[in-house]
Amino acid sequence: MKALLIGLGQIGLGLVVPVFKKAGYTLTGTDASRDRINALRNGYFLQTPSGVEKIDVDVVSMDEVADEFEVIITSVGRQHLEKVAAWCREKHFSVPVLLAENLPDTVNHFPRQIPIVVDRICPRIVTRDGCLSAVAEDYYKIVVVDDPITRQLGVVNCVELIATEEEVEQRRKQKMFTVNTSHVLTALFGQQLGCLLVEEAIARSEVSTRIRSMVSEVAPWLGFDSKDAEQRASEIIRRFGSPVQDSLSRIFGSVNRKSALRYVEVPLNGVRSVGAAAPTLEEARELLNS
Repeated sequence: MKALLIGLGQIGLGLVVPVFKKAGYTLTGTDASRDRINALRNGYFLQTPSGVEKIDVDVVSMDEVADEFEVIITSVGRQHLEKVAAWCREKHFSVPVLLAENLPDTVNHFPRQIPIVVDRICPRIVTRDGCLSAVAEDYYKIVVVDDPITRQLGVVNCVELIATEEEVEQRRKQKMFTVNTSHVLTALFGQQLGCLLVEEAIARSEVSTRIRSMVSEVAPWLGFDSKDAEQRASEIIRRFGSPVQDSLSRIFGSVNRKSALRYVEVPLNGVRSVGAAAPTLEEARELLNS
């Protein structure tokens, strides 16, 4: 099956390309940056704590993309999605779209969107031996609705096909408002302690304790029991300890303060909607608004 990936950044190179290629898709990548396209002509490296893998990917500039694909995957960030949607309309593309984004709010920019949840910490892209290198943790997970377009992804470990869009949406919320919200809290409280990296901050009890508390707070809203919540918190803390040198400023800085706030406000409102208390989220929102 022919797939077009729009966006050759951290998630695109760190997760989408390796997984879709492993599943047997004929994948072509494109990006608004000609420099990025040119840098990928000879492939790139995927660098994880367990090793380095060379990956080849076909790339074309956006003005060279032809209408020959059966599915489009976007990995561009929320601020660029409307432009991508407009570009697809100009190209008269009508194929289904998978939004491989990490967004606190749902968006609907394309006539047919297939729900997907992507989960991998991919903190940066660097240059290694003259080639680009996508740095990522070993862990990854993709959850996607079972559809003829996505079915061959099921051959890849850590990809889960789900029967209904409603179930995928629930899994999206569970991922976003545990993992991504934990990232924001780790950066917020880690910076207060003078930490620079996620792995450094999560090793501090002042941070890890707040992660456990926050996951416990959102559990009733997200449908977790206490055991599920403890397992989820422990997994997040373990993952954040991965030695990938993930900068706290990448997650929480002056540029992304507004988006960081959404990862706190949305679950806080959700917890309130079920009549539960959320003192850790309240504390984080107060700090973010100060």
